[in-house]
Amino acid sequence: MNLLPQFTIVTPAFNQAQYLEQAIRSVVEQNDVRIEYFVFDGGSTDGSATIIAKHARALADWTSAPDAGQTDAIVRGWSKAQGAYVAWLNSDDYYVPGALAAVAAEFERDEQIQVVIGACLMVDEHGTVIGRKYARDFNLQTMLTTSGGVPGQPAVFVRRSLVAVVGLPDAALHYVMDWEYWMRLALHLRPGQVRVMHAALAVVRSWPGTKTRTGVEAICREHRAVLERLFAAGTLPLELQALRSTALAGTHLKQSFLEWQAGLNRAAWRSFAQARKISAASVAGWRGSALWLRLLLPYRLYNWLQTQVRSFKARTYSKFETAGTHRLA
Repeated sequence: MNLLPQFTIVTPAFNQAQYLEQAIRSVVEQNDVRIEYFVFDGGSTDGSATIIAKHARALADWTSAPDAGQTDAIVRGWSKAQGAYVAWLNSDDYYVPGALAAVAAEFERDEQIQVVIGACLMVDEHGTVIGRKYARDFNLQTMLTTSGGVPGQPAVFVRRSLVAVVGLPDAALHYVMDWEYWMRLALHLRPGQVRVMHAALAVVRSWPGTKTRTGVEAICREHRAVLERLFAAGTLPLELQALRSTALAGTHLKQSFLEWQAGLNRAAWRSFAQARKISAASVAGWRGSALWLRLLLPYRLYNWLQTQVRSFKARTYSKFETAGTHRLA
């Protein structure tokens, strides 16, 4: 009888053939675990279907046809899940060797553990490491008030029995489905049910085509819609229910920051002003003050400084520089 733990992993894909092979191989080449792996492509026109078909024997199921988007693909896969632990891996990200065996060991060590969270390395479009997203537990107050504060998505693994209680990700969301889902999990979890691993389990790719780089206004609009729904439901603890204005102002601060990063300085100042209008206290805090100082910095200078920082990080993580050579560390 096979007693190995089993994962259900879903990869949603759309026109990212240049990275898809690495993502798929990072799953099917994991050792010492049984994996139920779904790859759902949204009808790509760049040869993605050919890449997926090449690995068909290692997949539980795959399709390549127009769909309702990334979250729809995740929901379809999780709805069919037979694995004890579920996760999703975007088609431009990948797991490090040994990641799933390490996660399985954490789950099996303590049956009370419902979620395992690891760190992520961050690479650019060329595979050069530019940073590290450290593992963090779910902090509901931080997630509410900053529209962020989340762990690296591909390094989050959830016990399927918890999904049965909490429900599936919201297929109506296209940008912030992970943030919304982590908050939902946080509302159900008790102390001691999350295991934080500081090893890097996955690699996240940051490049100009990622949704977080192309849809600033849409991202923050979804943040606000989720918050309005959450506060209206009245399911939050009383001390968090009182943070509605702070949370909504936080979405505009985040929008201001993202617009500033994109070089949209006028839009960034408008979003900053809107945050101040909603909650002057939020803007006066350390987060608002730090953002105000950043907005004073010309974008070209910021871009140059960012290049220097990335160069420094690349040197710091030089042992991980070559794409596909990252190891559990």
